[in-house]
Amino acid sequence: MLRLRAPRWRPLPRRPCAFEAGRQSLRPFSTEGPSLPPPGARNTVRIATACLGALGAGALAYAGWDAYTNWRDLYPVEVRVDLKLGIGAKNKGDSEGSAYYKRKAWDTAITLPLEVFKTEPYLRITGIAVDLAGELEEDGKPQDAFELYSDALNLIRNASPERLSGRERLRAVSLAVKLGQLAEPCALPVEDEEKIRVFAVEETLKLLMDLRPDESQPLDFFKLKLPNWLSKTDVGVPLQELGDFYGRVGKLEYAIPLYIQGISLLVPQDGVKAQPEDMCQAAHLMNNIAELVVRNPTVERQEYAQTWAQKSLGLLQAARKDTKEPIPVCEVALCAALFNAGMLRELAGDDERALSFFKAAFQQSKSFAVEEGVAAAKDAIERLNAKQP
Repeated sequence: MLRLRAPRWRPLPRRPCAFEAGRQSLRPFSTEGPSLPPPGARNTVRIATACLGALGAGALAYAGWDAYTNWRDLYPVEVRVDLKLGIGAKNKGDSEGSAYYKRKAWDTAITLPLEVFKTEPYLRITGIAVDLAGELEEDGKPQDAFELYSDALNLIRNASPERLSGRERLRAVSLAVKLGQLAEPCALPVEDEEKIRVFAVEETLKLLMDLRPDESQPLDFFKLKLPNWLSKTDVGVPLQELGDFYGRVGKLEYAIPLYIQGISLLVPQDGVKAQPEDMCQAAHLMNNIAELVVRNPTVERQEYAQTWAQKSLGLLQAARKDTKEPIPVCEVALCAALFNAGMLRELAGDDERALSFFKAAFQQSKSFAVEEGVAAAKDAIERLNAKQP
């Protein structure tokens, strides 16, 4: 089965990374329910049965320094001088100079009284670390970036909870998700990676719980009005990230409920029209479920996976009809969905339909330059052709 992922950092020599537990305890994530929930199941979000997390495109990003026009108003003069020098060095293509001055700005910022940063000080201070860590990632230094993201997270986690705004709490979640994404290249032990990822989903669940208008009622995402700084994407991405992690380590009974909850967030079953991008992301999660289930194929598992594969293809077709221009997430998801539909038909002994799916997957992958999909489909086509008399 084919699971297409975003490019990851190349493997690096093993070196300890700097995640610290801080003040709050981290416990293993657990979930209730059968290992193979019914396709299309929708779960109400409750503290004992599901966790949510956050990292949208805007949740971690602080602002592009080159385009950020009012940064001078956000930082005291003790920090502004080095920030200005760092920005200037970055604009000149001097990555070493940029890192040097921004590191100085960060080191200074964490020693100053919070009052000099005015509103949301933790958002402002960690913004320096986020910007610098992003540059370190671009320069191929994920371990250094990991340590800086970790320092920024620990700064927030050691703060008094009553001092933190919602956006500052979301920043902590976003930093934890980013650390989870860098865990593999940093050769972080699996147990520590799990703690980081679980922290992200648990903290966002707490954030959502605090947004309830009536604290006596259970948390229902669909009835919860989100503030403008918190999007559906912010709520959903780490849920998928944690599901991917549990799928990777073989904890199927944890991964599938997370994927199902993610699907229900992206494509609600209450008559509300979902956006094409959300539909395609939900189809991607459906495809992940199918891929997980048939790792140890049985007749029951094949049928279960086939149901999810069909739902994935149907959702992708509906989403693509609603778009005038190709959407990358939709096109890549379709590459994997077509290929996996072929694999499932081959497992069922239907080589003719399997070959048809593989050819479609090959053309789709070739059209959108998905090299992994092209190679997988080509191998599958050659394998089936070799079986012909």
